[in-house]
Amino acid sequence: MTTSTNQIQERSMPNIIEQKIFKSMSELLRRVGLDYRGGYVEVDGKRIHYLDYGEGAPVLLLHGGGSGSAIWFRQIEVLARTRRVIVPDHPVFGLSSQTVYEPPYPDCVVDYMTGLMDVLDIQTADLVGLSLGAQMAMATAMQIPERVGKIAAIGAAGLGKEFPLLYKLAGVPIAGRLIVRPNKWGQDTYFKTMEVVDYEFQDAIAYKQYAYDVTLMEGHPETMRSSIGTIADFGGQKSIFSDEELRSIESPVLAIWGDGDQVFPVGHAYRLAEVVPNARLHVIENARHVPLLDHPVEVNKLLVGFLSSD
Repeated sequence: MTTSTNQIQERSMPNIIEQKIFKSMSELLRRVGLDYRGGYVEVDGKRIHYLDYGEGAPVLLLHGGGSGSAIWFRQIEVLARTRRVIVPDHPVFGLSSQTVYEPPYPDCVVDYMTGLMDVLDIQTADLVGLSLGAQMAMATAMQIPERVGKIAAIGAAGLGKEFPLLYKLAGVPIAGRLIVRPNKWGQDTYFKTMEVVDYEFQDAIAYKQYAYDVTLMEGHPETMRSSIGTIADFGGQKSIFSDEELRSIESPVLAIWGDGDQVFPVGHAYRLAEVVPNARLHVIENARHVPLLDHPVEVNKLLVGFLSSD
């Protein structure tokens, strides 16, 4: 059963860092006119925070391996006009529990997705995922297709070995500890070179503050480093979908990719579009790994059209 934020606070007041994350998350939401609406549920012993807006057929927005749910602020505002939009902070991120992802990664995230949907009483939902969130969506569609409607996969993981050197080094003892510790300079460099082309967009300062605050959560560096070790090693991504697995996806799939994505190169997108039976691809020009920040209007238009089509 969903627990409201007020009930959580009565049971256990958030610490200073959680208050800081909540503040920066709420600031992003306010920028598109949204008051905070969300709560907490328990999924297999993990505390999961989520945002919840609108009414209608449910759609889950699944963030990647960055900050948390509020990165979807511009998509929430648009999609919630006609749909119920549920946006979780995955374990390790946002305001959710610092719980390491265990191998094999696809099975771990499918268990998480199933548990989350069960506790929120969602039988079937459309899934929109970014990066690792898109990998979660596709893995869920492969293992429990009856729970998944349409899938929008933005810069999806799981389609090739390629992975940024930065993440590969996270598994190296000394370098890894330096990489995952809170570091505003490092975060800003990654943001400018890997996530977006326009790093001075209107909400960039608020976005970066939220992304930084999330890294301050107690235990985050350790759980982040261990989880990266589950996902990748120095050779690249560990869990890559086979052609057979991709062909098994029954859901309609819209792949959205930035033409300058250096995290998961656009060649991964062409593989997805070629192998998944009911897939189409839209490559966004002048964008990197997070096109929903570089081109929110274009991404929103694509998502609304895809999710509302027959």
